[in-house]
Amino acid sequence: MKDSSPSLAAPLPEITQILALVNQSPGEFPDKLHRLQDTLADGIERASLTAPEFERLEKVYEGAYELYQAQRYREALPMALQLAISNPKDIRFLFMAGMILQSLGDPLLAATFHACALQVDPTFVPAAFRMAECYTALEQDEEARELLEVSLDMGRHSDEFFELQRLIMERLAQTN
Repeated sequence: MKDSSPSLAAPLPEITQILALVNQSPGEFPDKLHRLQDTLADGIERASLTAPEFERLEKVYEGAYELYQAQRYREALPMALQLAISNPKDIRFLFMAGMILQSLGDPLLAATFHACALQVDPTFVPAAFRMAECYTALEQDEEARELLEVSLDMGRHSDEFFELQRLIMERLAQTN
């Protein structure tokens, strides 16, 4: 009988590489970022999906989302990375990987995934807000302010993101 569970049997080498990056010291920023960008670029080159592959990724996404909702971030991360690398043109997959990395305390890698999501869809307000949060956590206050201004402009007519805007503004006010 074929296993239809959303878990991944063995992580792809790319997933293993990114998981190793997550566990590195924050002091190794440039190296982490460069290696992640190379890995994502490789995934973009292979991102043509067949119908069965699309269906499998949707099941993995459902499983990863359930784990994320249950705050089981370490378990959800390999699945989210698999999704992001398998189909880096799907904004949901990039955004989920970024949110999980943010929840695990790696704002640099999270910001990279949010930036990739914005490359796919420059109007995706949640990614812009999350990038501002990441830059705030990285103490890159000027960049965070610029991102926040852009995201505020993008989401000016959206009540859904008002609370997130307020929290980021409070955090930035504390740094002054």
